[in-house]
Amino acid sequence: MFDGADPASLSDEALESRVLGHAAQITALTAEFLSLVAELDERESWRGPGIHSLAHWLSWKAGVSQRTAQEQVRVAKALTELPLIRQAFGAGRLSYSKVRALTRVATSLREKELVNLALSCTASQLERAVRAMGQIDRDRGIESGDRPPVESTGRWKWNADGSLLVSLRLSPLDGARVLAGAVRAEYERTRTCDDADLPAVSNVPRNASSELETVEGEPDSEVKPANRRDLWRNVPSNLAPAMVAMADMVHEGIAMPDLAPGAEILIHTDEGGEQAHLDDGPALSEAELEEAHCGAAVRKALSSRVSGAPGKLALLGLGRRSRTPNKALVRALFLRDRCCQTPGCERTRHLHAHHVVFWSAGGETELDNLILLCGSCHRALHRGEFSITGHGAQRFSFHRPGGSVIDVGPATRAPGLWQPDSKIAADATVPVGGGKLDLGYATEVIYAVWEWKERNASRESAAA
Repeated sequence: MFDGADPASLSDEALESRVLGHAAQITALTAEFLSLVAELDERESWRGPGIHSLAHWLSWKAGVSQRTAQEQVRVAKALTELPLIRQAFGAGRLSYSKVRALTRVATSLREKELVNLALSCTASQLERAVRAMGQIDRDRGIESGDRPPVESTGRWKWNADGSLLVSLRLSPLDGARVLAGAVRAEYERTRTCDDADLPAVSNVPRNASSELETVEGEPDSEVKPANRRDLWRNVPSNLAPAMVAMADMVHEGIAMPDLAPGAEILIHTDEGGEQAHLDDGPALSEAELEEAHCGAAVRKALSSRVSGAPGKLALLGLGRRSRTPNKALVRALFLRDRCCQTPGCERTRHLHAHHVVFWSAGGETELDNLILLCGSCHRALHRGEFSITGHGAQRFSFHRPGGSVIDVGPATRAPGLWQPDSKIAADATVPVGGGKLDLGYATEVIYAVWEWKERNASRESAAA
């Protein structure tokens, strides 16, 4: 199975067998990998300049995204308290996808039944079951000390076709706020001056008790402000226009400082206005560029690129005339670096413009001598935990106290002496019984077993 044969030379049966065999070996190796991650987390030997967490270290050293690394660390730590799941994982019987799902609801009391369930269904079916269990636990008021409350999260990315994909997972209250805001934004976006349900009540003056002011000589009961019905529309089925309207309201209603990275719509163009594209985003058509220019304030951020050095900015610096970079220089520095430049850090908040050759040592306020560092890394540098060397043309290297270079992106490579584990069955990851799942029946039986266990545990503790 691991003889390195050309896949094209294999029969269908042999190819399928090898795919499953490799999947089982990958599962077993992933289990061992996460056990090592858990030990590394316990020792905290990953700490170093610019490294703020074990997930940061994994992202830098192992070449995985920070979101993936955070989930790997979470699963690794959870498995230390779940021996049955860990054993099935190490035997290649539970894939990482299944283990990741199980660790969201598993406890020492529950894991035996959860392992049996996971072995009998597919990963997608198990995800459905785990989501259902989470909802059941919330409905029953069951709270686990190891399970944090639902937090609002969101991600975004530019698609290949130039569209922006936004994915939000909101806590119940945050979700209600967003929907309420969408209703108001949709109303504002679509209403007209003669709208019959114009919410004009807010324009009627109120007294100190927040009650509607009465017209002099008339009783309260006869006050009839215009359009008192105030009939708001429902939540729109398509949230996109309302969300854009909400963004426009915030963009137009909040005054911004002269330098506001990320809060401005920044468009890069050449001298002829061609090859226009959003900052760190997709290209724009001529019509989109004209739309953006309508009513927009234009500020030139930089003059040209450094010849022969892609990504480097050429901008007149301040030399020794000023220690503090001006707004144009800070803008250019942000466009070049975007985040803390310490290898493995990549923080984007609370950044400092650091003089590589200190100002007190004759360093100049030029892009060749400036670099962005977060507050933590800036402090670590001045404590001597690492150093930075400038090489001209806006190129820099980071060094440990002994002088060795800190790699920006360490290379990853496979171990040279690895041998497959012969104890791992080639079909270990294949679900038992064909992967069928009756979700309602399965959760009913499992929760009945768990309630029976809890009653027995309560009786034993009471007898003791």
